[in-house]
Amino acid sequence: MKRTHIRTITMLLALVLGTAGVVRAQNEAVQYGKENLERDYCTGYNITVYCKAPDNTVVYLYEQDIVKMQVVDSAFLKKGKAVFSKKVPSKDRNDVSKLIPKGVYQMYSDGWEFAFTFLIDQETDFAIKIHKTTEAEANGVKFPYHWQKREFVNSEENQLWMNILLNQEKAEFPFDAIGTAAELASTMPQSFVGKHFLLEQQVYMAGESDDETILFGLGNVDSSKFHHILSQVDFTDGRLFHSQSLFSMFVLEYLLSDNRNSTAEIITEVDTILTRAARGGRYQCGMYAQWLYGIFDKTGDPYYEPVMLHIYDTYDRGWIPEGQERRIKRQTDRIRKLAPGAQIPELTAYDIDGKQHSTDEIQTKYTILWFWDPYCDHCQEMTPVLHDLYQKQADELGFEVFAVEVNDDYDRWKAFSEKHGLGDWVNLSTSMGETSVDYIEYFDIVTTPVILLIDNEKNHTIIARQMTLDEIMRLMGNK
Repeated sequence: MKRTHIRTITMLLALVLGTAGVVRAQNEAVQYGKENLERDYCTGYNITVYCKAPDNTVVYLYEQDIVKMQVVDSAFLKKGKAVFSKKVPSKDRNDVSKLIPKGVYQMYSDGWEFAFTFLIDQETDFAIKIHKTTEAEANGVKFPYHWQKREFVNSEENQLWMNILLNQEKAEFPFDAIGTAAELASTMPQSFVGKHFLLEQQVYMAGESDDETILFGLGNVDSSKFHHILSQVDFTDGRLFHSQSLFSMFVLEYLLSDNRNSTAEIITEVDTILTRAARGGRYQCGMYAQWLYGIFDKTGDPYYEPVMLHIYDTYDRGWIPEGQERRIKRQTDRIRKLAPGAQIPELTAYDIDGKQHSTDEIQTKYTILWFWDPYCDHCQEMTPVLHDLYQKQADELGFEVFAVEVNDDYDRWKAFSEKHGLGDWVNLSTSMGETSVDYIEYFDIVTTPVILLIDNEKNHTIIARQMTLDEIMRLMGNK
């Protein structure tokens, strides 16, 4: 049940160099202060691309956000020139969903495998000149064009951005690249590109470790460093959301780290971010709520379900993407049914002799519900461990184990039970007869084992779900 997260230097370098991902919050008209609108959005752009490439080559404009990338515009190259032009009608200029987010964008074309990154920010009318394209190779595959020697005309900030990225590409190590970026960014500290790369440096410094076996780890940052970084961030600045960065990875890694002591601690951190984002308005808060909910949703780990439910119940639901309302409502209804404090119904199943047992018959202070599958490697490992704890601590802590095999394989269940002597706890199988509920459906069993701690003295309410055995034992010992 240990929550592990892969961190690689390759991923870090990719983030530093500006490869990205994006999402838009749900479309709705939200009134901002004039300052926010002018800073975070523009009403149009006119970008000319000069490149010696075949006529009718399609060039795509991608918007980047924290979550994913999406195409927002396209143009054909004609005689070495392509023009991206868009203007928001004056009647829509107070509707955030119709405006063009300022932030990081990418340009890419079919057959041009290497996209490049730039900004749409204070300067929205500029040109990009690509002086050279060469054949490139990646993973043994050759691509006809690689964009090189780029030049930005009428965009000082983009020229700085490009110089930073090109210098980073030359760095031998990702950490050297971050230092180089911060040094160059300091020449324009009040610009978005300056703030962006100076924040990257702060995150990097927070993640540095004196431990040579770790070297660098965003998830190992302590709470004080995390909150210091958050205090430097203006979450009301929409440009931050519309730019993938080391900072977004920092938040993700910190929240999902095994170093977080409880979901209550994670909820506190989530509230810190969303409360600050809400100062920019309902729409701004919604973008971050959607992002954070998605982070925990994608793990598929029930441990984070209380955090997802908190976001759903606490914040305006305008953040839910169009078409996802029913799925997320069903998901949160299921989470609520199995959340701490929820009451479970009477559960019944049959033992190896065909005798029916019920959770209502258990007289101990606690019940541990253990749903397992004798084919599951983790179940094969952990069921004997739980049984050993049961034999040693059940009387001291006052608990019974209501163990249900959910694979319907009688022979394998019987053999495993006899081998490990599981007959001294409530040892049951769905293969022996009809049960009071469909355990797979009711408890949302996707993978096994599934564990719940039940308080029998409080109407069979759930205390915890999908925690480690050590955490379960500690909870009972502290009650």
